[in-house]
Amino acid sequence: MLKLEGEAMLFGCVADDLTGAVEIASMLVAQGVRTSFSIGPNVPQVQATDAHVVALKSRVAPVAEAVSDVVAAASALRRSGSKQLFFKYCATFDSTPKGNIGPCAEALLDLVGSDFTIFAPSFCEVGRTVYQGHMFAGPQLLSDSPKRFDPLTPMTDSNLLRVLDAQSTKKVGLLPHQAIHAGPQAVRQRIAELREGGTAFAIADAIYEADLAVLARSCADLPLLTGNSSVAAHLPRVWREESLLQADTSVDPLPGISGNAAILVGSCAERTAAQLAYFEQSHPVLRLDLAGAFAGEDLVKRAMAWAAQHIDNGPIAVSTAADTAEVARLQDRHGRLEVAGRAEAILSDLASALVERFQVRRLIVAGGETSGAVLNALGIDRLQIGPYEGPGIARVFAHDPKPMALLLKSGKLGSLDIFEAVLDAMQHAIGPEHRHATWLNA
Repeated sequence: MLKLEGEAMLFGCVADDLTGAVEIASMLVAQGVRTSFSIGPNVPQVQATDAHVVALKSRVAPVAEAVSDVVAAASALRRSGSKQLFFKYCATFDSTPKGNIGPCAEALLDLVGSDFTIFAPSFCEVGRTVYQGHMFAGPQLLSDSPKRFDPLTPMTDSNLLRVLDAQSTKKVGLLPHQAIHAGPQAVRQRIAELREGGTAFAIADAIYEADLAVLARSCADLPLLTGNSSVAAHLPRVWREESLLQADTSVDPLPGISGNAAILVGSCAERTAAQLAYFEQSHPVLRLDLAGAFAGEDLVKRAMAWAAQHIDNGPIAVSTAADTAEVARLQDRHGRLEVAGRAEAILSDLASALVERFQVRRLIVAGGETSGAVLNALGIDRLQIGPYEGPGIARVFAHDPKPMALLLKSGKLGSLDIFEAVLDAMQHAIGPEHRHATWLNA
């Protein structure tokens, strides 16, 4: 059970994957919000803090398991006296026809005893926007983007009202851009109309950063908010205006560390593939074929033998990713979850071996599901979060069981040179001067 010293928390967040949890926590840290962080539904006891973020692995879990974990974590946050709950999911609304966004949101709405919440997945900083309830990835409808080929949560429908309605029992409506553009008063009026008509879930349009600021201001008093990190990033300004948060809160700097460095890639996203290809121009990369694992080959043993030849000369990378056609072939033969699970198991075992045998202390993991599996294998359940440094860059530090600097990277985000740049930066401590918050005023 979570027990805080002093005043209750302002904000308790439950995130459906690890990289998303780190992202939202880092955005709060960048604004001087004292933010603690834990992994798994059993929320540990923490010291006095303004916000606590819980990272789960519920995005692709069976619905009943996902709901159970989300409710367990949220209940602990509620017992702490958290003034507001936030359910964080991906900017591309990653889900399946059965969930897990809708079922988890329904359970959370019941938990807080409310009849209404909004869904604000837009991440305007990277071109993920919603208009008339339709999700766009840059200039493309989400259903026309590479996201339609995602091996675990392919998004083939851009109409989020239809997507959410298919996985919910509650009435779904739209909070349109016309109301949001008119300002907080118009948003509150539209919300009142939706509630009067029996709507419990409202997809919120947002095409500009200013739209997210309006949503945060309009909905800061809702017991439950849901969305991507960006809308929550606008809440600290509201808290300070209402004297709920100090004007300048000190957060501890993230330590630097030296030691061997490695990158583990489980994400099949096109952006990660491009980043890996860029890294390979100057560093060794091993690509493992999962078909060999299903045929009985010990890919961890093979990777460790390869690593022994290269690790002393600088950073290395190992990937289990494959192109769309190969992933589809493996899934047809072995099953969608089985293929994902095998890749996670290989990279998790490899992470443990690299840390123990080669003293890897700087580690990048690409892919949300992979990141969760790797940290579980390393026995890491608490992280110190660094300040948000831009899309895809939110560094963390594990003090136990071994001191380690990590980057847990979303597959779809980050600059082309992110791998080498971050591994180099991990050798140095980072403090408030690294905060990136200019996007909030865009």
